[in-house]
Order: sequence, then structure tokens, then C-alpha cells
Amino acid sequence: MCEILAPAGDEKSFYAAIDAGADAVYLGLSSFSARQSAENFCPDNLKKYIDHAHALHVRVYVAMNTLVKDVEMESFVSALVAAHNSGADAIIMQDIFLGKLIKDRYSAITLHLSTQAGVCNIFGARLAKRYGFSRVILARETPLKDVKEIASMIETEVFVQGALCTCFSGQCYMSALAGGNSGNRGACKQPCRQKYKIDREGFDSYAYALSLSDLCAAENLSALIEAGVSSFKIEGRMRSPEYVRAAVTYYKDVLSENSPRLREDFSRMKRAFNRGDYTKGYLYGQAKDLLSRDVQNHLGERIGVLRARGKRLFAETSFVPRKGDGFKVIRGGKNEVGGFVYSENFPCEKNGFYLPSSERFREGDALHVTSDTSLCEQDFGVRKRKILIDIEARSGEKLRVTAKGDFASFSLESEFCAQIALSSSLSENDVRACFSKTDAYPFSIDFGAVNIGENVFVVRSQLNAFRRAFYQALYELLTKLKNQKIHYEPLSVGETKGGVKSSTAVLDTFFDEKAYAEYPPDIFVLKPNNYKNIDDIKQNITYAKYYVTHILLYVPAYTLNDDLIAIRNCAPLFQGLYCEGAFGLELGKELDLPVFAGTGFNIFNRADISVLKSEGVENFCVSKEISLKEAENLFCRGAFYAFGGNVKAMDLGHCLFSKTCRNCDKKNCYVLADEAGREFPLRRYENSVCRFELYNCAPMVCAKDVPSKLYDFTALPSAKKRAYFQFCGDENALKNALGKYTANPWRSGVR
Repeated sequence: MCEILAPAGDEKSFYAAIDAGADAVYLGLSSFSARQSAENFCPDNLKKYIDHAHALHVRVYVAMNTLVKDVEMESFVSALVAAHNSGADAIIMQDIFLGKLIKDRYSAITLHLSTQAGVCNIFGARLAKRYGFSRVILARETPLKDVKEIASMIETEVFVQGALCTCFSGQCYMSALAGGNSGNRGACKQPCRQKYKIDREGFDSYAYALSLSDLCAAENLSALIEAGVSSFKIEGRMRSPEYVRAAVTYYKDVLSENSPRLREDFSRMKRAFNRGDYTKGYLYGQAKDLLSRDVQNHLGERIGVLRARGKRLFAETSFVPRKGDGFKVIRGGKNEVGGFVYSENFPCEKNGFYLPSSERFREGDALHVTSDTSLCEQDFGVRKRKILIDIEARSGEKLRVTAKGDFASFSLESEFCAQIALSSSLSENDVRACFSKTDAYPFSIDFGAVNIGENVFVVRSQLNAFRRAFYQALYELLTKLKNQKIHYEPLSVGETKGGVKSSTAVLDTFFDEKAYAEYPPDIFVLKPNNYKNIDDIKQNITYAKYYVTHILLYVPAYTLNDDLIAIRNCAPLFQGLYCEGAFGLELGKELDLPVFAGTGFNIFNRADISVLKSEGVENFCVSKEISLKEAENLFCRGAFYAFGGNVKAMDLGHCLFSKTCRNCDKKNCYVLADEAGREFPLRRYENSVCRFELYNCAPMVCAKDVPSKLYDFTALPSAKKRAYFQFCGDENALKNALGKYTANPWRSGVR
């Protein structure tokens, strides 16, 4: 049976997940968690929760899945070692390179590679396995056929329920650009959930153009099992305990084929949280209902319709409301026109109730329940471990209790001896009543042989104390630390500074002679508009060869196995690869081409650089989220800094036009605009299917010079590209030439 893995954003959700039957839970600490807004867990009491889970055969994975700055490495590794020593069954990490050094140093630690690492093809899985990770948590955008291929190589975890990020895993910088709150550091403010419009007919009105529906892949579990998936993951560390309980219950019943309960299970899950009425996501390609353009946030469950009765509106529904229940009114399946909280003052009739007077609501509007108080009040029971115990008590002898179960057996004798009864003696019922109480321990007791001799007397307080000592000793046995304890020692990553030389690298969709003929870069990275158009690629290489020595092929972070076909075909035309994902290291080995590690590698610390150097990587660009001050410790030979041009905010794994291909005008660049009038270039390119990239609303100007500069000119006109070289060192002249610009968004780094 596959593992049901549940989220635990706080203590209540932790217990809700376990009591509902989760096989494993994942949780974060107060630092280094990709859900910093969750309540999370304190390192000091982590062991208490892990012990409770282990007593019930539940595994606990600790998510330390943020990017780690150089100055944080010591505290990060120290906290990771402490989590392991507390009994964590695995540590979830995003930084694959730091993970390699940790695994090399502490072989006893089990590491799972976070979805933020963006594994979606065989090369990413191969690298994770080579670096010592036991499991990969696949990017949500990974289709089923690629899941199957990856699962044949390494243990695989797949999201089946919960929120979907708009951007491809680990490549979203939108929140950081908007206010320095990095999604890669657990501080995402979700600007993707705001309203936008796109300059294409049918999409040119404001809507939730970037927002995705919540995932529900329950119908696909059998296919995922057949594909070899080991763990089914439920997203939701920011969700309520009621949602966690409902989701775990639903998926447990789906797996056990408990058909009679599925409809009610699904209903409870929708009432607890439902964005967009759910989608199957990407498993079979982009689902038609992937985008949730119309209604944002919790939609709940539709339970009725509004009818006019005289001058009042009547909610026609079989749902029986209770005080405190919350409702939303939806018009035409698209517009949320309002909501209300039910009160006992609402007049009720058979099959419904009357609403308060409101000009917002109309006959025919749909009624959705979004907060069902019964979900909070129902007693779903507490999960316990069955224990069979035998008890012996004889006068003049010590009491003996033996527990039996899947742990073989455990016996404990009392420190005192039973006495001879002078009046009333100890009965079997007395003993059963006493040992039926398990205090705070999660045990359910069945009795085997209870042998009580004649005229046995035990002081009640002694019997109670012995019971408490027995269950405490049994609990300690069942939660005995299985992890090999390790001692923290700082990682040795070597010196990375020094040997810096001045170089310029440019990313562009074509070789723009107007911009580069007079100011040729040292490295030119071609981002093809169509990876299958070999003639166009060859033509750009021909132009570039007149001016540039090193011409590299751009390899996106979101590259599926089908995309690799075209990349393999055109890669031999280039002198190397510029890769945005760590999988590029394995791809480069296969193609025998050097790799430039791009900004998508999210290089944050000296550990990352140390591993890249050991892989033979000569050129790399530090993360776009590193400030210049923070980058100073990372500058060494081959180190570049994202210095100017466009700043990519997102890689999208889907079509924002819902794959309306027949009517698509197939422009190379669209404009996505927010309600404040800011315009973000939206680039379309083709590989196995159309892909999209979203860029910040203005090009970047970096005030301070750096030795090696990386410019991204993907969505800039020739004159503005040229201006970066023409006015290099003259900040004011450059700003005047650009018109619209943004100061270096990473001046202070990110939170």
C-alpha cells in the first residue's frame, strides 16, 4: 500500500492527520521552512511529536526546504542534525548541492529532495540519486509517463491534493520582486492570486489569470500506483485541521475502495477548502480546468440555489445550517457576489431558509457552504495502537505484566510484592479496570490471560503507580530512537573567493546584430523561440560566430523528457549548455558539453559553488535573490551576477490561454497587466508544446559594478540592449535611455 503523507502546519493538524489514518506527516520548524506563515514546530519539543507518531507507526518528515544563505549554513546544518537526532525519519531539502555535502558528511541522515528542486525528468532524478537522496518529491507539473520513468530509478513522492503553484517549482521570483518576500525562502505573498489581463482577445479583461485550481488526483491513484509511486502527498500546511482530517480520510477510503463513504468524504473536503472545484493538474497534460480565472480562494461546496418568495430570497437547499456556518453566493458560476454567516434568527422552512435582505443577491444565484461548524465539532476518534496484555498477581510475589504486539513482547515486574488480603482481595475486574486506563499514552488495550491468585491484596496507589510505570516503559520502548545519533560539526566547503575575471554573458532569443556587433559579449546564450526549428537556430549561430567565441544553448528549468528530444537534436551545434535546472549537470555529461549553471540553479552559498566546481562547472550565476553584499563572498573565477536587462519572474508549466490552440495568434510575446497598470512581458516559446515565461514589469539597473555580468535581454528592443553597453558605468544615462526601469531588486537580498 502506498503511503498517505499529510501536512501538519501546527499541533492540531498534526494530531488530525494521525487520527485520520495518515501513514506519514511532514512538518516544518520555526526556521528554514517553506511555509513560514504556518505555526510550525519548535525544535525543543519536536521529539515529543515524533515519539507520538512513531508509537502509532507514523513516519515524520521534517521540511527544511528553503534556500540557505551563506551566513545561515552553520545554523541550518545544526538544526538539521538536531531534527535527525530527535528521530525525524527524513529531512526534506531544496538545495541539492548543500544536501550532497550534508549526506557526504552525515551518511546516517535520510534526505528527500523537495519539489522546489524541480525534478521533472530522468536527469534530475539521476542527479538526486547520485547525491545520496533517498526520495524525490516530483514537481507538480510532471506528467504520468515521466513519473513512471523516474519512479523506476528512485523512490518517488507525488502531490495528489492541494494548492498548485502557478510557477514551475523553485523558479518563482514574483513575490520577491514585489516586496522582497521570497517564495524560495518560505515568505511568498502570492501575487499570482491577484487579477491580471493579457493582450489577447478573450483574455483582455481582468481575471485571476495566473491562479490555478486546487489539485485533486484521487481518480488517478491506481495509475500512480501502477507507475510505481511510493508516497501520495497532500499539500496544506496552511490549511485547517478540519481540511487535513477530511483529505486524509478521503484518500484512505479511495485507496481501500470504501465506496459508500467517498461521496461524504469528498463533500467534507470541499467544505473544508476548495479552490476552483479541483483539477487533475498535469498528470495527463494540462487539464482543461487547471486555471481558476473566475473565483479566487475558498469556493466551498454548492448546496443550493436562491429563489424569490415574495420580496425575500429563499435558500433552497437540503443542507441543514447551524449557527456560525459560512456561505458564499456565486452568480453564473463565475462571480462571487457576497457572503454571510448563518444565524439562528434566519427564518427556516422545510428544504431551506430565508436570507437577510440584500440588494447583492438575485434569484438563481448559487449558494455555497464555505464553513461548516459540524466539521469542527464532530468526534472523529483518537488513533490508538492495539496492545494485548497478560497480567499475573500472586500473594508474596511481584506483579508481572506482559505486552504483546508487532514488537514481539515486553514484560515489567513491580518493585513491590502483593500482600495477603485480610479482608477484600484484588479481583480480576479491579485489575482490568486499572489497566484499561492508559493515561496520556495512545494505546488501546485488549486483555489476554489475567491470572489473579487467591487472597491477593495490592494498595490501590501502588497498583496505579505500577500501571503508569508499565505504560511509560512500553511507550519508551516503542519510541526508542532508531536513528543513529550524530554530532554536529561545521561543513568544510573550502575557499571560493579569488581568481575573478571580467566577463559578459547575454541571454537572448536571437543574435541581435544591432545590439551586439559593436559590443560583442564573451558568451552568447541562445533561447530559441522554437527548439524544433533547426534552420532558425543554425542561422542565429551563423550570425553570432562572427562576433562571439562561446555560443551556448539555453535549457529551461521546466524540461520534460519529451522536451529533451529537440534539445538533444540541436545541442551538438553549440559549444555548451546554459542550464536553469540542476538536472543540466547530468544532461551535459550525456552530451559531453560544458554547463553554465544559470540563475535557476539558485546558488545561494559556498557549499553550492564547492559542489559545482567539483562537477567541473566553470561558469555559474549566483541566485537572482542574492544581494550584491551577500554575493561578495561567492565571487570567484567563473562567477556571474544577474546585472541588467529583464528579470524573469516565473517559468510557467501550462498555457495561460487554456490551450485554445485553434484560435491562438501564437505571438512570441504578450503583455500581462495588473490592476495598477504595470505591464509584464509574457514570452511564448515552443518545444514539445508551447511554454511561457513571465518577466518583471521593467528592466533592471544595477547601481554597483561587478566583475562578470549576466544580462537577460529576452524581452527588450535593440536600442535598450545596446544602451546597457553604451552607457556602462553611467547609471543616469542608462536610466534615461531605458525610460522605465527598476533598481536592483536584490539590493537588500530577500526574506
